[in-house]
This record gives sequence, structure tokens and C-alpha cells, in this order.
Amino acid sequence: VQFRRAGRVYDFIAGDALLRIGDQVVVDTERGPSVARVTAVRYTPKSTDGVKPILRRASKNDVDDRGRIDGTKVEQFAKERVHRLNLDMRILHADVQFGGNKAIVYFTAPGRVDFRELVKDLAAGLKTRIELKQVGPRDEAKLLGGIGICGREYCCSSFLREFVPVSIRMAKNQNLALNPSKVSGGCGRLLCCLTYENDTYSALRSALPPRGARVRYGFEGEEKFGEVVKADVLNQMVVVEDDAGQQEAVAVSKIQVVDRGTGVQEE
Repeated sequence: VQFRRAGRVYDFIAGDALLRIGDQVVVDTERGPSVARVTAVRYTPKSTDGVKPILRRASKNDVDDRGRIDGTKVEQFAKERVHRLNLDMRILHADVQFGGNKAIVYFTAPGRVDFRELVKDLAAGLKTRIELKQVGPRDEAKLLGGIGICGREYCCSSFLREFVPVSIRMAKNQNLALNPSKVSGGCGRLLCCLTYENDTYSALRSALPPRGARVRYGFEGEEKFGEVVKADVLNQMVVVEDDAGQQEAVAVSKIQVVDRGTGVQEE
């Protein structure tokens, strides 16, 4: 099950309940009962040690927030109190636990914030327990959502459940322009999608001879020798300069490396 869209998926024991993907259920968590949505049903046997049970299928009353405190009200109330207390923080989102007995308020701030007075105000005004949670730029983008430079909704807020490490090496590996506006997402960090094709680029690049390598190529009886000056990763082609100074594009499958020399892998 998952507790929010594009959130992490957790395993629970369904028992005898007949559930389908999309069903809402009430599950037992460390914070007490919570409403979640079924995202996958597995029938393969596995160890159930430490796995908590699904309590029941969620009823209309379980998912109906009318007459209860809701996340929108908590978020608005928190923003008002932050403004009144003149705190250097930004309220992003609020989640209310099942039954309304606890609210989690997510925020960002440039540094540490003394929010003890804020917690007192929120608890007194909302008549519930309050937990404030500071998040980073990536989690901020995931909570708020938005449209990326590709024209689609942010991956993190639509389907990407967990963040993975992204490095500038991945952008170099894919021959992308190292312009921050081109390789950074709405969070200001490197695009998560740089990881999607990185393994493919790495595999293709490993088949290329390094720049400066001495190679043999040409048809039978017309063999030539030259030096690799450039490579096309996706098309698996290399540009070879022969001993006469002429350059020619040759498929990697048509060349034989004679001496790798001290050349470096094509960037």
C-alpha cells in the first residue's frame, strides 16, 4: 500500500480480505491506524515476520473528512501563525493522521528554526498533536509538484517513489550540455531522469575505443590505419583520421584496435 501519491510502498498482510489495486484500506502503523491505498497484490509466499496486518477495508466514514480537521485547514492555520511569529520558514504541506488525533506539518527553512512557540500555538488552535518536519529541496518539489523542462509533471510527484543519487558524471556520460538550467530540475538539483538511461550509455560507451587509440579498418585488401579522434555513442560510430590526414566515419564493428595508447574515453 501507499499513503500518498508517488509515496513509498509498504507491505502489509491482507489475510482473508479480497482486495484489488486501488482499494482503500485501514492499516496498523507505528503511529496508529491510517488510511492507505492498495498499489499491488502479491500471491507469492514470503516471510511475514514483522509485517503488520490490514485491519479492514476503509469505509465511507473512514475516508470522509467532513466534520474533521483536514490538511488544508492545518496548512492555512500554520501559515498564519508562521507569519504572526515572523519565523524564517515556509509551510509546504500538512498531513492529518487517521481520526484527526495528530497532524504532520512539512516545511523548509534556510537553517535551524526555533519553532517551539509555533508548535504550542498550533496544538492549542487545532486541538490536536502537532509534528513539524523540515525537508530538503527535492522533497519540497515532491510535495508541491510542478511541470519540468520536458513539459511533463515532475517524476518525483507523479511516480518516482524514492530518490536515487544523481551525479554530474551522468550528464557527461550522455553528452549533455553542462548548463545548470538544462540539467537541473525544479528543485535546483540535478534531474532525476539523468539516471534512467545512464546504464545504457555506459554499456554503449564501453564498446567504443578511447580517443587517440590506433585502429585498423577498411575492406579486405584495402586495410587502413588511423587514430580515433571522435566517437558517436548512440550510433556506435567513430571518426578515424588516417595517416594521410583524411577523416572517415567508421562503424565500431568494422574496426580493430591495434594500440589503445594513452587515449581517454570519449566524453
